[in-house]
Amino acid sequence: MLMPAGVLIVLLLGAITFDLTHVRVVQRELIAAAGDAANDAVTYGLDEARLRRGEGYALDEDLARTAVVDSLAAKGLLDDLTEPPEVVVDPDGTVEVHLVRTVAHVFGRALPGVDDAVVHGRSAARVELR
Repeated sequence: MLMPAGVLIVLLLGAITFDLTHVRVVQRELIAAAGDAANDAVTYGLDEARLRRGEGYALDEDLARTAVVDSLAAKGLLDDLTEPPEVVVDPDGTVEVHLVRTVAHVFGRALPGVDDAVVHGRSAARVELR
């Protein structure tokens, strides 16, 4: 009698472990994508006209936002996001990117009361002139 119960417990623990690992992997990918998008925003968002006039480095907010969307589109993540990417451009040249995605559990769907996981990825990038 104990053997079938033990096998069932091991299978349930394995399913829970798989689902939690899957959610964590998606979260890490989202954080990495937010970091890449923030780096692209501070690179491609440079206001070249202002730099050439000698006024220093400044970000063009429209270019920075476009760079974030292009970076996420190149990774194929735009359709997977739960809400549009949140891009905050600070006056000091820092760009913060916040992404939200819903991840469906693989084995958790078979259990009542288990909802999809909502993961967040946030990253920031800032240019420092040397």
